[in-house]
Amino acid sequence: MGAFGNVPDEDVEAVRRMADLASSVVDALPKGAPSSWVAVTYETVLDAVMENWVESVGEELESEDAEDIENIVRAAADVALQQQPSFQDTAYRIILKRWLEDWVTNWDGEE
Repeated sequence: MGAFGNVPDEDVEAVRRMADLASSVVDALPKGAPSSWVAVTYETVLDAVMENWVESVGEELESEDAEDIENIVRAAADVALQQQPSFQDTAYRIILKRWLEDWVTNWDGEE
């Protein structure tokens, strides 16, 4: 039995790597992005990679997945920053969430 009872050690390590990835992807935010977007980015990315892991029955992310996610974060921020200031936070949250949902559902490394 592992350190967390019936929770497999390899699952704990996989989740740790996903949390680390979400943390590192925050750095993809452009300079000038509101500081409030850091937590939004971390939460939304972690949720998406965990959902992908569950739907893929424990399949690990590949290096191009991390690159795709960073590009999605940058693109979502770019689009949101072009909106009226009062809409930027909402635009970023919605665009990032939906784009990552699309990534989980439709991307398989071919894009």
